[in-house]
Amino acid sequence: MQGRDLVNSELDFEMELIHHLESIGGTKQWEYLPEVKTLDALWMNFRSILERNNKEKLQGTSLSDTEFAQVKKVICGLGSPYEAGRWIYGMNGVTQVEVDRDDKSDGSKGDHIFLTVFDQSNVGAGNTVYQIVNQIEHPRVLAGRKQRRFDTTLLINGLPVIHIEEKFHHHDAHEALNQIRQYIDEGQFSDIFSTVQILVGMTPDQALYMANTDSESFNTDFAFQWQREADSKPVWGWREFADLMLSIPMAHQMATNYMILDGDPKHKNLIVMRPYQVYATKRVINALKKYTFGVDKHEVGYIWHTTGSGKTISSFKTAWLASRLPNVDKVVFVVDRVALTDQTFAKYNAYDPDTDDENNNGVVSDTANTGVLAQKLRSKQSNNTIVVTSIQKLDRLCKRDSFVVPDKNFVFIVDEAHRSTNGDMLKRIKKGFPRSAWVGYTGTPVFDGDLTRQAFGDVLHTYTIREAIADGNVLGFKVDFEHTLKEAEIKDELLPKMLEEKYPNWNEKAINKKIANMSPDEVDGYIDSDLYDNNAKHVEAVVDDIVRHWRNRSKEGKYSAILTTHVGGLQASAPMALQYFDEFQKRMRNSSLSKRIL
Repeated sequence: MQGRDLVNSELDFEMELIHHLESIGGTKQWEYLPEVKTLDALWMNFRSILERNNKEKLQGTSLSDTEFAQVKKVICGLGSPYEAGRWIYGMNGVTQVEVDRDDKSDGSKGDHIFLTVFDQSNVGAGNTVYQIVNQIEHPRVLAGRKQRRFDTTLLINGLPVIHIEEKFHHHDAHEALNQIRQYIDEGQFSDIFSTVQILVGMTPDQALYMANTDSESFNTDFAFQWQREADSKPVWGWREFADLMLSIPMAHQMATNYMILDGDPKHKNLIVMRPYQVYATKRVINALKKYTFGVDKHEVGYIWHTTGSGKTISSFKTAWLASRLPNVDKVVFVVDRVALTDQTFAKYNAYDPDTDDENNNGVVSDTANTGVLAQKLRSKQSNNTIVVTSIQKLDRLCKRDSFVVPDKNFVFIVDEAHRSTNGDMLKRIKKGFPRSAWVGYTGTPVFDGDLTRQAFGDVLHTYTIREAIADGNVLGFKVDFEHTLKEAEIKDELLPKMLEEKYPNWNEKAINKKIANMSPDEVDGYIDSDLYDNNAKHVEAVVDDIVRHWRNRSKEGKYSAILTTHVGGLQASAPMALQYFDEFQKRMRNSSLSKRIL
């Protein structure tokens, strides 16, 4: 009886969510379809919308079962959430499906037509249809597994895009996500549910969202709370989460504009942006929409997001969306070191949804030298819309007597903007491109002399170390992280052991795949402090680093800093501090700096 009460309570919560989504803010939003409870009924609903949105192409004749079977084959053939994301993105934001129509009555061959499924220019408008279904019956896919019922699913133009599993009070949103993982393990996100992009686990007091993924890559560490834009405070209540993230057009934008298609050849997957990344991107794009090139001042503003918070994703999405604005001809992403150009291009290229399966023929291009840079800035080809280059190459180009300013509107997005505020290079480049708008991204603005503001304008969005620590997105007071262990030792010995303990059901192949695709920040997050505690080699390496950079980091040989020590478990940290003290004494005994340190 107790279990029955719990089920009824969860169903009541589910219906309360659905009715809230129908009229968020007192306006008509999602349309509830109480009669749709099966996959067949979902297909019929999608078919009706597809035909209604393509009346002219169908010339008044509905799709036959044979013709619609071609559409179903495409959707059911989407082998992963990443493939579904690429298909939903379509060509220049328009998703189409090819259909060979049945032969005509006179025996002639039927027409070959392209039916539009999604058009991103109609987000929240046009003929886009937003619907909700719940308790959809899913026949078992794997032998020996149960039939399933999915809680709540949001449909856009008839296709599932956001799926929500609810749990009631005294449960955790992670439980709901882990239930979704079980469905993924069983192959239930197939058939018409192949198109799901975002997963949501929800209780009355907590909501977490994450990108859809395969079973091996499923990790609730990448499930996020929503945040309020005004103060970056986390959103806990389900109603506020629904209002801010599941409303129209926000939910549609999240499942399309604010998804990243990571085409890394080693592991292709979806990435969904975090709230602060979305807010920052929106503010830049809104500022650029109102910007008048050649009239307004160059400095649009800068984004202050703390180190380790994912500025690469934010800056790419900003560059990509900016390149599609009608008043923008070129976006130039500027790094402050020539050596970073290839690295940044590789990452941007992997994120580019216009690339093919081999990450070629996209809109992002790199610059081998200044001559190539000049050529690509002049180019009218679509595959040169976003150009990745260094500030040094731009400066050399502007110094050339033969340099002719292209007749275009440029947006310059500067990475690590705090390192690009000194000297005359930025001034020369701005002068060389009079019709240009400048946006900076930095984790450490230069407030001394107001340099960052002078170079890029007012701050547009902030996400500081304080918010990042509260979110658990970065380690407390982490600014720069340097390994004192060799990379080979970490990846070949330490990480496999850690992943085996954390994921006992993973096989060796899954563990190796995870390690191969881990970013440096992910590696940092997995390295347990126990590896460093009471480790003499680590102590030596830390002291080496401090002594080696003493002159640059100190002010006239003096520090205003604290060296803290940590030992895991219940051990005291004092013995670890004494190890550092002894090592400093040993190293500095014969050094001219010894008096200043000791």
